[in-house]
Amino acid sequence: MPSPAAMATRLGRAGYGIGYADEYGIADRVRGALWVRVPVKPGAGGPLLGRIHALRQRQAMTHMLCQGCGQPTVGGRADQRHLFLTASATGRPVAEGEKTVSPPSCAGCALEAVQEGLPSGRRYVAVLVEHAVVWGVAGIVYSPHTLAPVLRDVGNEFTLVAYDDPRLPWTLACREVVALHGCTAVDLRDLSERTPA
Repeated sequence: MPSPAAMATRLGRAGYGIGYADEYGIADRVRGALWVRVPVKPGAGGPLLGRIHALRQRQAMTHMLCQGCGQPTVGGRADQRHLFLTASATGRPVAEGEKTVSPPSCAGCALEAVQEGLPSGRRYVAVLVEHAVVWGVAGIVYSPHTLAPVLRDVGNEFTLVAYDDPRLPWTLACREVVALHGCTAVDLRDLSERTPA
């Protein structure tokens, strides 16, 4: 995360908020949210499982790209729905309107992820979604008075902030958040039979 010295109070379209001292608008802001800066080196290195690249995650959410292979999930199914894997400590199905930072998956990558084992022994549920609506960001909220990060809920890495939330100008976005609508729970074991290759 940026050091406090790299952050500054800035006046923008939505009023005052945080910004980089050397901010470059179209690279650093999307939908009014200030985004964490991450290195971009396509083709260099290998995957870092368990870690999420902020730019790749945002692109996958915005363009409905598979989080594994990066291919479009639009048109991948005859019913035009998107497959999402979401973390679930209890295994309960995804509820209508539930928010997630996990991009969609193609059936092949979802099956591979489950067969190879998911990070940290976490449990996941699969859901087919008719509409994934951009909702907001997950990030670090800064205090307008001290420019220090505000404490978040225990157990949560980031705070969820809607695009119409007054805290948005004071949030450093790290993930795009979508709300899932038209949800149908699916069993991943049956997915390969129902999904065309």
